[in-house]
Parts: sequence; structure tokens; C-alpha cells
Amino acid sequence: MFKLCRKNGVSYYTITSFEETGLVKHGFSTREGGVSTGCYASMNLRFHCDDTRENVLENYRIISDTLGMDYKKLVLSKQVHEDVIRTVTEDDAGNGITRENAFTSADALITNKKGVPIVTLYADCVPLFFLDKRQGVIALAHSGWKGTVKRIGQKTVEKMKKDYGSRPSDILAAIGPSIQECHFEVGDDVAKIFIDEFGASTAVKYGEKYHVNMQKAITAQLTQSGVPLANIDDCGICTYCNSSMLFSHRKTNGQRGNLGAFMELI
Repeated sequence: MFKLCRKNGVSYYTITSFEETGLVKHGFSTREGGVSTGCYASMNLRFHCDDTRENVLENYRIISDTLGMDYKKLVLSKQVHEDVIRTVTEDDAGNGITRENAFTSADALITNKKGVPIVTLYADCVPLFFLDKRQGVIALAHSGWKGTVKRIGQKTVEKMKKDYGSRPSDILAAIGPSIQECHFEVGDDVAKIFIDEFGASTAVKYGEKYHVNMQKAITAQLTQSGVPLANIDDCGICTYCNSSMLFSHRKTNGQRGNLGAFMELI
């Protein structure tokens, strides 16, 4: 279950099943609690936009302090809607925060190192959280429609199995706030890809237009990798429907900031 928490004016989601392990610090940010203004108000984590770098850095510091992380050690991804999974070590601490982002492509981050907080960013695409309770491995994956079709969630599980000896039965997975079927209208070409890849139930018609259910497609991927359905927590929260609380690229025609998924082994 995803739980909305509030602390010192900052609102964020946590995942109950992850909390109960005592193995991680984690959270998914909302728009509330930062210093940005205008269409970026207020917890904007998006660099390379009209918001100031000083505001964005302060937002990272605020959300990191709230989650009990050192913002200077954050490791940011480099999301390009591909399926590259980057293994993170202590040497990557500060990547994209205290120094230039050295990754050329990284839509998923994975680590078994304690004290190294990893971050992926969102404004409608699907955040995926992974935790191997037995081996002590965490991962975050950014799964937009292209990443979903490329099966980045499934590939993350496979990498956990291959590189760390993870057993699917030990992996907890969570699907975070993202655009849902109700508002994810797509063209016939994209709908056909989802139907062919994941079955007819993942692309349904609302009148004359297809709407895609990425969350259902991702759940199918994860169960095909052996993760038990009972281990997968789908929050069901739509960024478009809740755009006053969560940034939505589609709702605002791109005039928006970024939300962040954060996780760190302790």
C-alpha cells in the first residue's frame, strides 16, 4: 500500500511493504513542500528548465532531509526512454547533483551498496521500485510507454537475478503514481503494440480512441519474471487526475516540474 505522509510541510508517499522490512529509506515526492514557483510549484526536481538551479537544488535538499538522506550523495539517472540499467556504486555518489551527470543513458538504477541513495524522475511515466529482502538489493526503473514496451521492469528483475542471485519470491515490487488508463489516450499504432505484446486488456477503446494501461502491462512483465502477484503493489494513483498534487506532463502540455522516486539501503 502507498501511504501519503506529511512532514514539515513536505508531502510524499511511502510503500508500506518496503517500510516493514526495515531495510530501506524511500519515498516518492509530490508537488508540496519546495521553493519553486509558477508551473514548477513547489517541489520541482527538474533541472534544465526555466526554474533556477538554486531552487531545484534546494528542493533536493529539502526532500532528502525529509527522507533522511544526504542530498550530496544522491545518484540521479539519465532517462532517455531506453532500457539501460545502470549499476551504482559509492563512486557514483553525487552524480547529477554535486557534479555533472556522467551517465549517457540510465532509465533504471540498481545497487547493493548501503548509504547510496538512487533517484529517478517522473511526470506521468511509471515509477517502479524493487527490493530484494534477502540479498539486500534495490532498484528504481523509469517505465514510460517506450520503456514498458522494451520491458525495462522485467529486465530489471532479470538483472537482479543474474548479477545478485535474487530469487523472484524475495523481490518486492511497487508501481508508483503515474498516468492511468483513464487519461492515457494513444494512437492506434501504439495500442497495437501493447495488444500484441501484452494482450487486449492493456489497450481498450474509450469511444473512438484507445487508452493504454501501462500498469497492467508492467504487472504482466513482472509476474512473467517470477515475481509473485502478491509481492507487487500497484498504487493506482493517476498523475493526470491528481495534477494539483502531482506533476503531469500530459495535463499541462509539458509545463511542469518533475517528481522523484528515492531509495537507499540502510
